[in-house]
Amino acid sequence: MTAEEKLVKKVLSAGSAGAKKADLRKELGEIEATLESLVSKGTVFVDKRGSAYYCFHKDHYIQSLLNSDPRFRITYDMIKSLEASTTTSNRDLARAVETLANNISNLARLVTERADRPVPASAAPTRSITIVDFKKEFDSVLVNSASSIGWVELAKVKSEVCARCGISGDDFYRLVGELTGQYQDKYQLSTGGGEGVMVRGLLHGFVRCI
Repeated sequence: MTAEEKLVKKVLSAGSAGAKKADLRKELGEIEATLESLVSKGTVFVDKRGSAYYCFHKDHYIQSLLNSDPRFRITYDMIKSLEASTTTSNRDLARAVETLANNISNLARLVTERADRPVPASAAPTRSITIVDFKKEFDSVLVNSASSIGWVELAKVKSEVCARCGISGDDFYRLVGELTGQYQDKYQLSTGGGEGVMVRGLLHGFVRCI
């Protein structure tokens, strides 16, 4: 059995709990080159959990993320729900499914970067509406548009909110970013959608009231 086959066997046997990289090194010796090769092939994933690095076989990595990260589970559940209804959904919904699926790899990378990075402050929007008035109209539209699980696609409420507030689409998303940042205990954003608010390099096109 080759060194690569031995490493794959050990990682696979660890299941969704993952194999601690330090333990693999103690048992198999120098594994860096072999591990790097397996990672480049997509056979093994390496993820930092706490202060240690763990290795996961590709067959168990998704389950590991579902068990350890609630944001990933929310997105994964949304994808499954949307996939089940694509036969009766419109073109916008189908595009949302595709976008969410493409964001899975980005979300997986985000999970490995546990430390929060500062978000650059965006330029203040030029508007003739206060954040308080915007919040009132935004909340009103959300209440009438929320799905059974509470999530609303920002693109679907933009036109109504813009009409009520007399603002542009760009002002709408800047205000949404300001609002959700100021009231983090009131709103939750999720990745996906055809358009939305950029947070840490990812497009967040869904929102719900907590």
